[in-house]
Amino acid sequence: MTAIIEVKAREVLDSRGNPTVEADVMLESGVVG
Repeated sequence: MTAIIEVKAREVLDSRGNPTVEADVMLESGVVG
């Protein structure tokens, strides 16, 4: 099992102009998604 080492989140606006959250997660193996 791979551990999460970093989470980056930011607020963005969706297609209707409503604020929502977008996040990137980095795993110990280097995979980002």
